[in-house]
Amino acid sequence: IPKIIKVLTHERDESQVKYERPSLCPVCQSELLDEGVLLKCQNLECEARVVNSIIYFASKACLNIDGLGNKIVETLFASGLVKSVIDLFGLTLEQLLSLEGFKEKKSQNILNSLENAKGSEYWRFVNSLGIEHVGEVASKSLSEVFGSSFIDASKEEIVLVDGIGEEMAESILEFVRVNREIILNLEAVLKPMKPLKRVEAQDNPFKGRVVVLTGTMSESRGVIKELLESFGAKVSGSVSKKTDYLIYGEDAGSKYDKAINLGVECLTEIDMKNKIK
Repeated sequence: IPKIIKVLTHERDESQVKYERPSLCPVCQSELLDEGVLLKCQNLECEARVVNSIIYFASKACLNIDGLGNKIVETLFASGLVKSVIDLFGLTLEQLLSLEGFKEKKSQNILNSLENAKGSEYWRFVNSLGIEHVGEVASKSLSEVFGSSFIDASKEEIVLVDGIGEEMAESILEFVRVNREIILNLEAVLKPMKPLKRVEAQDNPFKGRVVVLTGTMSESRGVIKELLESFGAKVSGSVSKKTDYLIYGEDAGSKYDKAINLGVECLTEIDMKNKIK
């Protein structure tokens, strides 16, 4: 076995070819975001990522645009009508009706949904951009701290925001550098609401605590999430050692089991409301 390993190693060494690490996207030639293990293109107009960026832009967690499912986005892109996110807002009824399978009611519903996406909350606009590593929580933080001026924030200013580290800050800066004009044009079209500055919550049992929600409750988890965030809680989607509270309803499932195993304090919805009172 040692002889075999020696032979294989020797053969591999002789066949090694010097590899130049790419710095530009092979599709759009935009400069790549270098994260060591991964190289990522952040250009919203890059053909290799535009379909997925539009699907994400329209998703429930972002601008929640009804009717823009995967197949419809792929059809719009393949037809040449939509080559970037901003092209969505230039679509006409006549253009949609020219596509196979697009009847008048379906086409009009898509246009209505696009119109309804205007004037959304500012954090949804930031989240919809699809900045690498930036999800709902970070989008809300950026919006509350900087508002529309997040595109002019320095790395030193960004890393001071709660929950945002060096890697995320680098990603934000690179995304803005590549897509500044697109961001400004989208903002001009969508006119998202100016974000409210965060008001410091008074001391309470949930302020600064990491909370996870699971199971069915008397109100939607979205409503309860907003309530907890108004008290200064950080609502996470997964249970970990950093979780302070799990608030659960019926059919709590695996999150409840994991919380019990980790010794996380578990509260019913009624327990939560009693703590708030």
